[in-house]
Order: sequence, then C-alpha cells, then structure tokens
Amino acid sequence: MADDRYGVRDEEVEIERNRLEMLAEARDPRTRRILDSIGLSPGWRCWELGAGGGTVSAWLGKRVGPDGTVWSTDVDLQFHRPVLPNVVVEQHDVTSDPVPESAFDLVHARAVLQHLPERDEIIEKLWGALVPGGWLMVEDGAFASFAGQSLPEPYATVHRYVSSGVTTDWRDSDYGVRLVGRFRDLGAADIDIIGDVWAMRPGEPGGEWWFMALERAIPRLVEAGLVSAEDGDTALAQVRAPGFVMMSTVSIAVVGRKPSN
Repeated sequence: MADDRYGVRDEEVEIERNRLEMLAEARDPRTRRILDSIGLSPGWRCWELGAGGGTVSAWLGKRVGPDGTVWSTDVDLQFHRPVLPNVVVEQHDVTSDPVPESAFDLVHARAVLQHLPERDEIIEKLWGALVPGGWLMVEDGAFASFAGQSLPEPYATVHRYVSSGVTTDWRDSDYGVRLVGRFRDLGAADIDIIGDVWAMRPGEPGGEWWFMALERAIPRLVEAGLVSAEDGDTALAQVRAPGFVMMSTVSIAVVGRKPSN
C-alpha cells in the first residue's frame, strides 16, 4: 500500500495516475505562464515540491537547461515520469526530512500545502530554502464557493463532503485564501496573486481531475456511513452524464520574492 500521507490505496493507483494526468493537462499551462512571468531563466536551481507525475519538473528542466537543476520531490514517486538528467528525483517528506537552506532560485508547490497539517511550518521551510532574490510560488484552492454551488442531489451532498475534506479533518480546503497573508508574514517582496475558475465537464481534463477524485473518495464516504453505496453510484453517474457542467474551485496562485537584503 502507498504511503498514507499520499492517501492512495492499492486499488486506487490507476485512478490516481489518470487523475494526475488530467490535473496536469488542465493546470500546467497556467503554472508555466506564471513561472515564465517571474523571469525563470537558464541556470536556475529549482525545487518542485509534491511533484506528482513530474510534468512541471520536466518542463522546468527544459527551461533551466543543462546549467540549471531541478529537485523533484514527493512522498510517493510511483507516478513520476522519466525526466531529463538535470532533474533529480527523490522521495522526500517535507514534514520530517531535512530541507536545504538557501539553495534554490525557485520553489514551487501546487495543490500540496492544503493537505498537510504542518502547512504553516512548511511554508517557512520553503522560504528558508530560497537564496536571496529567489522566488516562492504556491498554488492552492479556495473551496467554500465550490462546495456551496447549486448541484443536483444526491451529488450535492457527496460534493459537499468531498470538497470540505470531511474524511481528513486536518485538511484546510481554503488554504489558498490564506496564502497571501503567509507571504506577507514572511516578508516577501513583489507579491502577486493570480486566480481563476473554469467550467468542469465530463470527458475534459478540467473536470475529470475532480470526477476521478470522487471515484476514490466515495468508497471512503460509504465506509464512514456518510452516504449510501447507491447514492454514491448515482452521484458518479450524474457528473458523467452528457451535458453536465459545474463550476470549478477557485484556484489561487501566489508568488513572492525573497528580498536580497
């Protein structure tokens, strides 16, 4: 069984592999645009935290070139694709393993911190890993409006449970809203905030990353006695019905630069 902190059971591995591919296809273009906007350049030393399938790490490796390096880390590397020689892939738990000090020009984490109860301490570690003048970019969600949108039953009830992280009481599903405050507390310069929403539909990456997450989450809700197996099956049929559409979570990216003095 995979590491419990990653949360993937043996029977869920293929679902999670496909889900990560859908998430990358849907969200990598925005991540790349923001990283380019801060001046990502050849020779940079980068850390990709919670690399998942490694698609951002692979892109970073191409951008920084042979004179640059990318440290691509996750607690579970079974989904990580092969990458360029300048991308170092390592199993690493940021909550307990050592973190290099003043080592990187860029640290990036997407959809990671909201899942870690030590998130506020971890963001300080990420800041400490930057060289003066280096950039921190964190992407996370704001799920309150996502959870409260109008949806048909029984999916509406299932959706509220999953989007609020009811089976993991240490998750902060609205950590994206708190990011800018954390950056201010760190003393970041040149802070910028980028947010967006999109239409989620079955058969499209922008929707399937979530609908596949439901396939993993619903059996757990059934085990916990929160929904019936019949309602879980009906909810999955509802989100995969032709013509179904719903609003995405608010995705928030915050970037900031560590002052040079």
